[in-house]
Amino acid sequence: VYAGVARELVARVKYRGAHAVTAWLATEMAVIAPLPLPEIVTWAPTTAARRRERGFDHAQLLAHQVSRLLARPARSLLTRSDGCPQTGLPAAERRVGPRLVAHTYVPAAVLVIDDVTTTGATLAAAAVALRSAGATRVVALTAARTPPPGWIPPT
Repeated sequence: VYAGVARELVARVKYRGAHAVTAWLATEMAVIAPLPLPEIVTWAPTTAARRRERGFDHAQLLAHQVSRLLARPARSLLTRSDGCPQTGLPAAERRVGPRLVAHTYVPAAVLVIDDVTTTGATLAAAAVALRSAGATRVVALTAARTPPPGWIPPT
């Protein structure tokens, strides 16, 4: 759940460049990777502006670590059109999702990595783009999921 310690860890990678945390998150993600393992690992890319601002793409860092642990290649298969980031948007606007386009060659089975799932719109956009380019199986793996409204953490 994207709350408490998990939220802090993801934020440290995403906003403060704490790349050492990426290895731990990737290890935890690799443990729960869906079987059978897809042929290739890719990521939901951030916007070009965010990549320039931060100097890196946090989902790409996670994807490369996860791919190494799963012994699968990591490749950039998606391009994100310019547009506003999903962060901070109300849920209704998030559900529209970003515009993602798949590259020309996409293998049949793809694992998409992202840091946080809020509405699922980014992952859905990734799946649509990858399937339109030939993927027949697209699975997603994230470090955390935003809890639903009204969620109360267990005590």
